[in-house]
Amino acid sequence: MKRVSLLILLAFFGCSKDNGDSSTRDIPQDIIVSAFFGLDNALPGLLCNQPGIPLDGMPVNFKFPLDVSSLSETAFEVLDSFGNIHTPNCVSLAPANENGENRTVLLLGEFGTAETNPPVEVRVVGDLFTTDTMSGETFCSEIINLSGTTTTNVIPLADGPSLFFAQRINGNLNECNSGTQTIQVAWNGGITPHISGDTESDLFQYYVGYSDSSGILTPHAPISISDINDNDNFHQLCFSTSDEIIKISMMANTVEDPNHDPNLYSEVDVSSCAQI
Repeated sequence: MKRVSLLILLAFFGCSKDNGDSSTRDIPQDIIVSAFFGLDNALPGLLCNQPGIPLDGMPVNFKFPLDVSSLSETAFEVLDSFGNIHTPNCVSLAPANENGENRTVLLLGEFGTAETNPPVEVRVVGDLFTTDTMSGETFCSEIINLSGTTTTNVIPLADGPSLFFAQRINGNLNECNSGTQTIQVAWNGGITPHISGDTESDLFQYYVGYSDSSGILTPHAPISISDINDNDNFHQLCFSTSDEIIKISMMANTVEDPNHDPNLYSEVDVSSCAQI
């Protein structure tokens, strides 16, 4: 999502829903995993129907999928290092809005300046609801109102992308046409290959999946990659092993963001069904 083309734009195990008043519940703050200061005055205002106004881009990443019908720019505030509060000009789940995705919101507007006054916090200040995960996802969600949640995990412009989520994918959501298990991974911003000559279809060879046998992690290489060439921050990794994959890593300097910042070594646990 730090790439302009991207910026232009989980209840398989039958977890129960909570349709009650979420204001009476303690919502964990880590539901917002991160915000990524993606681009600084590098997007055209036309993306928010405001021609002539350069825009910042900031993907905000959530553990649970979001209900697109509750999405509004007024539900968000961005605090910069000088203490100024900014409301996005517009927001969107696109392009990461396919079934089994919907965990990344792209904020567009003015959020500070990368070198002298960067954004330091993102807040949900209005009603924003999660939604159920779909059949085929192995991580559960609850329907809750995220109003009042916040994150100070704002990744600076100069930093490269990193993994923030992984889950097992089955059924109709599985886009792998070979292998025995599929792991969906999500980055905190859009990525393209960093290695010269590689295309997105080559990236599978740089991912590693790990199974756990008596406390010893065993590496497994994917045999292919799917959910590619759609300009979003999600991939599906196709594995031929029958060993349960519990962790995914990506070696350093293999993908980059639109600022051409390469990733450091990145890893994430494969999420299982869990309620808050």
